[in-house]
Amino acid sequence: MEYHLNKRKVAYRAEGSKTSGDDQILLHKAIDLTSGRSWDKNGYVVSRLFSDQTFKRFEEETNRLLLSLWEKSGLSIPDDFQLDQYHTLAFNQDLHLLAVEQTKLLSTSDFPSPISEIENRISEICETSLVAKNPFDNQSIFHFRVVRPNSKDSNPLHRDVWLEDYANCINLYIPVAGSNGFSSLSIIPGSHHWPENKVERTQEGASVDGTKFNVPAVTNINGEYEIVRPNPKRNEVLVFSPYLIHGGAINLNTNQTRISIELRLWKKS
Repeated sequence: MEYHLNKRKVAYRAEGSKTSGDDQILLHKAIDLTSGRSWDKNGYVVSRLFSDQTFKRFEEETNRLLLSLWEKSGLSIPDDFQLDQYHTLAFNQDLHLLAVEQTKLLSTSDFPSPISEIENRISEICETSLVAKNPFDNQSIFHFRVVRPNSKDSNPLHRDVWLEDYANCINLYIPVAGSNGFSSLSIIPGSHHWPENKVERTQEGASVDGTKFNVPAVTNINGEYEIVRPNPKRNEVLVFSPYLIHGGAINLNTNQTRISIELRLWKKS
C-alpha cells in the first residue's frame, strides 16, 4: 500500500488474504455519532479538552501513570525524564513490546482524571450523552499509543469497525507528548461514508512488514483521496468516527516519540 503523508511517499506491505466488500456503507447501518454535527461530512473535529486547571491536573497524572507503567515493564527511568524521549529507553523491539503490554487495555478506573469528566466533555462536543463503556463486552478501557520516530510502531490504515466490538462508538485521540504535524494521527476525511468496495483490505488482522496487528490493513483504495493529520495541540482532543479510515501515521520526527491516549465512548442507553 502506497500513499502520501506530509508530502512524502509512504508504503507498507500487508500480508494475508485480501478482500473487497460490496457497495454497502457500514456507517449507514450504524449509530452515527457524527450525524447532524457541523463536522459530520469530514467525520472528525478538534476541540478544546478541559479548563486550564483541570488539564494541568490531568497532564500531571498522565505523566505519573505513564512513567509508572514503563517502570513496571522493566525500563529504568532517569530523573527529569521527558516522555518524548521514550525511544532512548526502548531502543529495541523487545523492550518496546514489554512496555506496550503495560500501556494497553487499561481500566478507566485508572484514567488520569475521573472518567466522568471526559464523558461529560465529549458528550458536549457530540451533543449526545456518552459513556466509556462498550456494550459489546461491557469493558471500560483505554490505551496509551506509543510510536517511536521512523519506526513501524503505528497501525496500518484501517477502519476500527472491521473489528465488530468497535461498532457505534466515537473515538478519541488525546496528544500526550511528541504529537505534532509530523507524527500525529492521520485520517482520510469523509471515508466514513465510503462503500466497502472502494477499499481492498486484508481479511484478518494484518502482518505488516513483519509486525502483527489486530486490525485488517487497507491494501488498495480505488479513486482519489487525501490523508491528513488534524494535529490536535496540548489540551485539545481529536474526536472522530471509527468508520473513518485512519492510521498509517508514521512518526516522521527525528528525535521525538509520539504518545497519545486512545479512548472510545458509546451512546448512553
